[in-house]
Amino acid sequence: MATASGDYTVKFWNPQGKLLQTLTSDKSFVNGVAFSPDGETIATASSDKTVKLSNSWKFDRLHEWGCNWMRDYLENNPNVSESDRHLCDGVGGRKSEVK
Repeated sequence: MATASGDYTVKFWNPQGKLLQTLTSDKSFVNGVAFSPDGETIATASSDKTVKLSNSWKFDRLHEWGCNWMRDYLENNPNVSESDRHLCDGVGGRKSEVK
């Protein structure tokens, strides 16, 4: 899921409502964001009357890379909350082993 904002950002969220990624426009407000029917392309519309197209797989790969990098920390650090331990469950095809 993605949201556009008047603070020059597009934010990407997981189904549980956790923020995954924030992209910032350096020139104008982002008025809208949409995914193509096949989910492969993201379109953003800005107040400067431009539309930009991006490949959505880049965001999926970034999320997967981040989870691969942080997974052990999230699962094993005693200072991480129980709910945050499972932020990467199912990302990259791996379910958390920690219960």
